[in-house]
Amino acid sequence: MPYAVKTCPDDVDRLKTLLHSLGEEGSRIINVIWQPTRDVPTHIGPITQPSGYVIVVEYPG
Repeated sequence: MPYAVKTCPDDVDRLKTLLHSLGEEGSRIINVIWQPTRDVPTHIGPITQPSGYVIVVEYPG
């Protein structure tokens, strides 16, 4: 089965909508991870990433 990683802003209503739509298309949610705001180092300096969700999805084959 193919897998994908989806992202969602830190908004519970948007997360619910995304999870519902993934379920309706027959996808299986493997994991949902919340990440806080963080600074990501780059070659031009740190970039602030907003908090949000990372969803690991398994698509039907």
